[in-house]
Amino acid sequence: MVDPGLTFLAIVVGILNMFVLLILLGVYVSSYRKIRSSFTLGLIGFSMLLLLQNIIFIIFMLIREGFRGHGVGFSVLSVNLCQLGALLVLLRITWE
Repeated sequence: MVDPGLTFLAIVVGILNMFVLLILLGVYVSSYRKIRSSFTLGLIGFSMLLLLQNIIFIIFMLIREGFRGHGVGFSVLSVNLCQLGALLVLLRITWE
């Protein structure tokens, strides 16, 4: 049994993660240009790696049809939702 609806939703949440990461990346790059902090440079690296992870995940899900086993759609969706929640918390803290 395949969970195509949950897999599709996991892809959508992955794309949302990418948008949040692009916003964070823009904020961090702008901040780095002003203050030249190694911590901010680390945040840029962190954001870029997570963005790369989400890009690879989306490509894998769309082209290679990965994570198609029974009940796996819910697991992948759960991981992406947790990541989205963490990124939204980070975005809120970053804006302050």
